[in-house]
Amino acid sequence: MKASTFLALGAITLGLFGYTLCQLGGRSPTPESAEVAGAADGKKAKDAPGFRRLGDERDERAARESREALEIALRNRLERALEAPEELPPLPVPNDRLEAETAFEVVMAKIEGLADKGAALPKGRRKRLYRAANDAFAALSDHLDGRNPRDLAALEEAHVRLKVMLREIDAGPPGS
Repeated sequence: MKASTFLALGAITLGLFGYTLCQLGGRSPTPESAEVAGAADGKKAKDAPGFRRLGDERDERAARESREALEIALRNRLERALEAPEELPPLPVPNDRLEAETAFEVVMAKIEGLADKGAALPKGRRKRLYRAANDAFAALSDHLDGRNPRDLAALEEAHVRLKVMLREIDAGPPGS
């Protein structure tokens, strides 16, 4: 890869990562501020019949956009780490549940795509994919609540998916 191409991709990745951080750092109005705004009419905004808060739609759209930007940034970082000559941690340590879920999905989507192609992967690449998948699963398990039945079921499903997909690309623990 040419140095100029590599620098351009790095700049794009950093820009997307910065955008993601800005989006995650931005806060929307609290429900109390919506109630205060609605109280000017003599009613609470949330009690109005058929009321749908615009803030809720914005929050959903902002969360969706930040998740998409985070997926792009994580995909780019994973690609660079898989192709790098030195051993790097493929993905950053997630700060919250959304990042952990997104990181796990990005890694699993990459592995599933490689498994669908059916091409033999070099040992170094399999080793990095194994590490990335296990790191992403560990981060996911750190952010899910094992006492919550839904989270426990999601964690078990993720573990099964992890084992199956790693077996598909013939990636095992180091030394195997």
